[in-house]
This record gives sequence, structure tokens and C-alpha cells, in this order.
Amino acid sequence: MEYLFRRGNWFHYKRRIPKDIARFYDGDFVQLSLKTDSMTMAKQRATLLNTQLDSLWSDLRSNGHEEAESKLEQAKEIAQAHGFPYLTMDQIISAGSSELVSRLNTIQPVVSSEQEKVEAVLGKHSSTAPTIRETLNRFCDYYRADMTNKSAHQIKKWKNPRLKAVDNLVSLYSDMPIDKVTRDHILGLREWWFGRIENEGLSPSSANKDFSHLRSLFAFARDDQKLDIDISYLFSRVRFANRASTRPPFETSHIRDNLLNIKNLDGLHPEAKLFLFAMADTGARPSELLGLDASNGDIRLDAPIPYIFIRPAKDKALKTAQSERQIPLVGASLFAFQNLPQGFEHYYRKADQLSANLNGFLRNHGLLPTTEHSIYSLRHSFEDRLTAVEPPEKVQAALMGHKYARPRYGDGPSLEQKKKWLDMICFDLT
Repeated sequence: MEYLFRRGNWFHYKRRIPKDIARFYDGDFVQLSLKTDSMTMAKQRATLLNTQLDSLWSDLRSNGHEEAESKLEQAKEIAQAHGFPYLTMDQIISAGSSELVSRLNTIQPVVSSEQEKVEAVLGKHSSTAPTIRETLNRFCDYYRADMTNKSAHQIKKWKNPRLKAVDNLVSLYSDMPIDKVTRDHILGLREWWFGRIENEGLSPSSANKDFSHLRSLFAFARDDQKLDIDISYLFSRVRFANRASTRPPFETSHIRDNLLNIKNLDGLHPEAKLFLFAMADTGARPSELLGLDASNGDIRLDAPIPYIFIRPAKDKALKTAQSERQIPLVGASLFAFQNLPQGFEHYYRKADQLSANLNGFLRNHGLLPTTEHSIYSLRHSFEDRLTAVEPPEKVQAALMGHKYARPRYGDGPSLEQKKKWLDMICFDLT
């Protein structure tokens, strides 16, 4: 259990004092001997001490000394009813471990049979906070207003990782009131994730996403329900070190000779084949390409310079504000949209499905150089090919949909300017 350590034959208790209430103490820790060599007894005493400290610290955070007089009178009556003079936690600790142990030993016999009395004596009442899952529902309802411009699929993608994080925590413990989740629970979740990372080869970023989503959820609960949850302490140092990106680009020759070789793509859905051509010479994200709608003017083959217009729809947002852009169609991408003048219909807004199908096909047919490669590697390859011909930073950012480091003035690079650089790197299908 956290806060316990053995020194000699006896167990000791040590807990760091939170920074926000440090002004009420002289030192940095609460530390004392629990006067027992039994792990079971030490855990019981440490649990009771934790409860009393949490209650005290909660009062200090909420009220400081403002409501001390009324609370003091009530505390005196409870203490005296159990045969003790009233002492503050500081005074109990200053009096030595025997004073605290004596009080804890008095409480212990009624722990199982008279739980309400224990909670009263220790100043800890039953939680009225929502459970973890109830908090997630409140969280999603609160942010529903921010989802008005997102499609049902985008809303699902936003909610699912948060639901997964909650499912993982609840499956390990229970759907308890959210203010009853302790650092021991969070560390237990971290240990569970460590086992999966070690044994299943999962990425540390998967675990870190869980902790990020849970941290946001707990912060929401703290503010929404005015709960005493120390977010910084609860999630301190739980993230795993991220590994370097494992999604390498394709070599240009591999794209030309293998991925754009129709003979290698027998058995693929026609739209999946053409998707490879479209992405190879636009570098656009899969969701951007599969969200194009010719009826809205997103595909302009009749323009002097054919282009696609990546922009948000009423029910579908883009990844970032910079993602909105026009990309000239040249080489492989022009070939793709000449064969798909209305855009992708079978895979319209089904980026996850297409990615799974296409990556599976390429993997099974030996068309991915390594296990780290995926169709998204085409976007990295496109950026590398652009970098090799050294276009102005503004042009490269406009084509990639990246944020430009300097303030933006005017309309940005024209289609003519973009096409000039794309012509240098596009695939010649003749």
C-alpha cells in the first residue's frame, strides 16, 4: 500500500503534504510509526489515517479558518463522546505516535459493524459524487454543444477513446464514485498498462491517451461537482515515455513500382486502388479525400487547373483550421479523380474501414516494406518529396495543411504556384 514502509520491525507511515496546504505545516511530510509489525494491521491504520488526513485537508482547502469555530464545536463533541479530548491533526501528530495509534485502535473495533459511526468520528461522510461512468455521461453532455459541426462518425471517434479509458479503469476496480478514486487506483491502472505494453507490444501512447482522457474527466468532475480532487497528485508521473514515431515514409521507387502498379492490386475494390493514386500525389489525409463531395464543388475537373477543395462541411469538421486548402490535381491524383469525378462513393466518409481493408491487403500481399508502414506513410512520403525540391515554406505548409509559422496575409499561394512544385514531384503514369 502507498505511504507504508518498514523500518526495523515496525511499519511506518509517510505522506507528502500537498503544496496548496503546506502553509498550515512546518515540514514537508506527515510521518510516524504505526507501532505494529503486522502488514494487515498497518494497512488498517494507514487507511484510517489517510481518511482522517483527507478530511482535514479537504476542510483546509475549502474553508481555511473561516468556518473553524462551528466545525470545532462539532468535532469536540464527537471526540469527547468517544473518550478523547479534542486535538487537531497537528496536535495529535505532535503528541507522538502513541496518541494517534490509541485513537485508531479505539475506532478499529467498529469498522465493520458501525461504519456510519466511524465516518462520523473521522469526519468522512458517504460520497454523493457521481460514479465514473455517470461523470463521463455528464462530460459528454456538457461538450455536446461543441459537436454541432461534427458528423456522427466524428462524434463517435471523439467519444470512443474516452469511453475506452473509463472502461479500462472500471474493469480493474468498479464504477465507484469518482471522488473515491485514489492514486493507488491510478497506479494500478498504470501497472496494468505496463503489462500490456510489455506482453502485447502495445504503444505507450495508447496508455498515455487513457491517462490524458481520465485527467480531463476528473478535472471536469472537480469543477462540475465542486469535489475535492487533487488532479496533479492523482496523475503525477503516470505517463510512459513516448517512443519515436514508427511510421516511416515509403521510398519513391516503392510507390511507383509497387503501390501504383495495377498488376499488384488485383482483388482490391476499385475505389481502394484509386485511393492510392489520389493520396500519392496530394498527400491528403484519408478522411480528407474520402470526405470530398463533387456536388458541393469539392472536385473541380473542369477548372483551368483541376483541383480538389478540402474544407469543412456542415456536419463534418476538419482536423485543424489550417487543413482547409485547395490542392492541384497532377499525375497520379489527376488520374484518380478522372476515374472518380463524383468522389468516393463506396468509401465516402469511411476512412477507418478503407484504412483497415487497404492496409490488410497490402500487408498480406507483401506490399508494405515493414510492419511500421501503412497507407498513411504516403503522406509522409509526399512531404519528403516536397522537401527534396525545396519549395517556399508557405507553399509546403499550404499543400500539407500545416500551420505556417509566420502571420498569414492575403489568400496564400495560388493554384499556379502550388502546381509548379507538384509538377516536379508527381508520378508520370505514361
